[in-house]
Amino acid sequence: MSSIQRNVRLGVVVLFLGVLYQSWLKEVLFEVIGVGRVLQPIEDFPYTCRRVKHERLEACEDLWLDEQDRVLYLACAGTESRIQWNPAIASFNLSGRRPGGSELIALNIDSPGTDGLFGLHGIKPVGYDGATGDGSLDMLGFDVQSVDAATLRFWFVNHRPAVDANKNYLDASKVGANSTIDVFDLKRGKDEMVHVKTVFDPEVKTPNNIAVFPDGSFVVTNDHSSKVGFRKDFDIYIGGGNAAYCPPSGPCKAATHSKFRFPNGLVRGADGLVYLPESAGGSIHVMELQEDGTLKEVDLIKIGMPLDNLSVDANGDIWASGLPKALQAIPAAHNPFTAQAPTTVWRISKTPEGYKTFKALEDRDKKVLTQLSTIEHDVETGRLFIVGPSAPWLIVCEPW
Repeated sequence: MSSIQRNVRLGVVVLFLGVLYQSWLKEVLFEVIGVGRVLQPIEDFPYTCRRVKHERLEACEDLWLDEQDRVLYLACAGTESRIQWNPAIASFNLSGRRPGGSELIALNIDSPGTDGLFGLHGIKPVGYDGATGDGSLDMLGFDVQSVDAATLRFWFVNHRPAVDANKNYLDASKVGANSTIDVFDLKRGKDEMVHVKTVFDPEVKTPNNIAVFPDGSFVVTNDHSSKVGFRKDFDIYIGGGNAAYCPPSGPCKAATHSKFRFPNGLVRGADGLVYLPESAGGSIHVMELQEDGTLKEVDLIKIGMPLDNLSVDANGDIWASGLPKALQAIPAAHNPFTAQAPTTVWRISKTPEGYKTFKALEDRDKKVLTQLSTIEHDVETGRLFIVGPSAPWLIVCEPW
């Protein structure tokens, strides 16, 4: 081989590596993994945070505040149960699920009580059979509509197990979960919610979270390209997740491309736009629903670290849970008792000049905040209520 040929080949290799670095590796190293990222201690921020521990407040993936009645609702599964049954991270041990499944918990946030548990009580599902007839739910993300002054409508991502015609469990490691969207109505002040309907559709294959529109249509993130299989394992590197749109009636459809890397807890903002984060990327995709049911990207909010769930407060600000050290987050998701990962709390405001991002809270040393997914900001008091998909506690942060 001549020296000219060697130089040409070397040049091609260098060019290829340069393109790979700029297009993919640079983001993975510095945004996703967080190489060189400097974190701040929790003492730098104007909050006093504490852990509220109770077995019924474990592994609460999502939460929502009813501003009218001052009740905080949480979808909780139990930490050990979540470790065993979590289709998003390929944990398919059905025998480890908590008896009775997950639970919707209600807290009266202005009445902590002498035990500090805010009058903790459960909301019982009525009129729902479940996968095997025992009425159990396997809740993950959820959204809520105010139907009228007295009624709240809950839309749950439900990762119920797959069963055969005789309601015997199938091998979930081979078929995945039989995921659905289940809708319940709750009368304010009551402790029972009545099942309204189940949405099952092939386009809702690996649902993570849901954002509902006023007409009863919704969009949902599919965090992976498939329920199980070889391709699913590579989705966080090369993409494979998408968002689906489901009309008030009729079949659902793919609303986006399938290139997102673990699209996670999307929300519908106060402006009516859809905000979609990625847990293996560093941005929030701002999208507008089109008449044909597709989502058109209209903006991109660069955060610079992986994100879990988003929420919207009464002021219209978006709150995001960041994963500043993603490699620590993976083992913590599988066993938070032995591994922990730091969390960053972001606030995003929409202004006439564009989106403004602000780091509201961080805990470099994992003293209080670890492996968290969703933040609910109570505008009235300034408190933050924070939960995690497998975290064995609820976090409450009081502003100074």
